[in-house]
Amino acid sequence: MTLLITEDDVRKLALSAREAIPIVEDTFRQAGEGSAENPPRFRMPFRNGFLQFGPAALHARKAAGFKLWANMGKGTGVHKNASGHGTNFLYDTETGELLAIVHAYQIGKFRTSAVSAVAAKYLSPAGASAIGLYSAGRIAEGQLDAVCAVRPIKKVRVYSRRQPEREAFCKRMSERLGIDVFPADAPEEVPRDADIVITASTSEVPILFGDWLTRPALVIAAGANHWYKREIDGKVIEKAQLVVCDEKEQSRVESGNLLWAVAHGIITWDRVEELGDVIAGRVRLPDVNSATIVFGSHGLAINDVAMTLRTYELAKAMGIGTEIDLG
Repeated sequence: MTLLITEDDVRKLALSAREAIPIVEDTFRQAGEGSAENPPRFRMPFRNGFLQFGPAALHARKAAGFKLWANMGKGTGVHKNASGHGTNFLYDTETGELLAIVHAYQIGKFRTSAVSAVAAKYLSPAGASAIGLYSAGRIAEGQLDAVCAVRPIKKVRVYSRRQPEREAFCKRMSERLGIDVFPADAPEEVPRDADIVITASTSEVPILFGDWLTRPALVIAAGANHWYKREIDGKVIEKAQLVVCDEKEQSRVESGNLLWAVAHGIITWDRVEELGDVIAGRVRLPDVNSATIVFGSHGLAINDVAMTLRTYELAKAMGIGTEIDLG
């Protein structure tokens, strides 16, 4: 029998961005150690969106699966404030059984946020206390919550284009996290005094410029996951002593930030490292207290499989979900 787990079911489980951090960290470690497979996602473009297929396998967990994302018509990224349809499929690699079909929106948000937290854990100073954040949307909420779980953050400066949303976001997150979250009047103010700078937008043009980085920082570019999207300009890459991505082959397809920088001779792919290799200890890191480091994130299918597996385990233990017979 296959377990169908809906978004309503997911809300009943002990899952959050913070709960996802050790799951995602372990998954990257498996990738760095060579026990996970993550081929680049395939996207079929349409006039009004795309269909995306992302398979992966976690051999140590005897699990494999894929995420199917139908982002067409009114999907996110086509018309704002609407939702596409993402579904995760989980298989047992020993038996071939389809264990679960899981609606992917919430666990996808948790995964995205947890990736940034793992990057911050390994690539930022242990005492990092200030964040500069571009965006005041749903993804930005998760980013901030997750990074605060791994670093002693005390203040956050936020910029987004619309002032009312920006101020509401700051008030809400300040109350939720018990720290000083305040709006920036201009985008160039965001990196000021920041140990970690996060871009979490859907922008197709840079919103963070290297000239604004006047001190060492970890830059987490978490929003540009298409070849035509860019959140950081070339000077950000030029300033970096280290550039890290989720996975290099996928970045060659999806990372607009890195594709632009490579095309303009700012960096070569052999200078880009993978987060799994960092966690596995195969990358020599600069002094994170004095270096500018860039992490480009676009999400990996291995993380989707790991999150789906954990969702399935929790749902089975709690008797949540609907069993369906697919013959």
